[in-house]
Amino acid sequence: MLERRDRLETLRKLKELQERIAELAYLLTGEEPAAWTPRVDLLETEEHYVLLVDLPGVRPEDLELLEEGQRVTLAGVRHPLPGTYLLEERPMGTFRRTLDLPGPIEEGTAQATLRNGVLEVRFRKKPATALPLKEA
Repeated sequence: MLERRDRLETLRKLKELQERIAELAYLLTGEEPAAWTPRVDLLETEEHYVLLVDLPGVRPEDLELLEEGQRVTLAGVRHPLPGTYLLEERPMGTFRRTLDLPGPIEEGTAQATLRNGVLEVRFRKKPATALPLKEA
């Protein structure tokens, strides 16, 4: 079994390797790679779609939310805290998540709140419209 110091050194080397792979991917694609993907729940009520996203430790100023039709993209970053990590299980760095909502929404009506590490975004559903019928 590895001693504590050896385990920490092994974890440090793995993290360096992960960062190097991300750098190479950026050179090949030109896109900033996401370090992690937040977990989400998507609920439906009579009037809204409600998106819940686990983002512990993420500050509102480090968060971006983009609404395009029925598609929602969430991006941001979780910064490491000062100090030396002895155990690091929660992901750090950039994240990006894109979801397609199951139906049309009223654009520009989304409301977002970040409370206790959970982002809640409410999208008002677009009501169905009846099509006019002509007599033949």
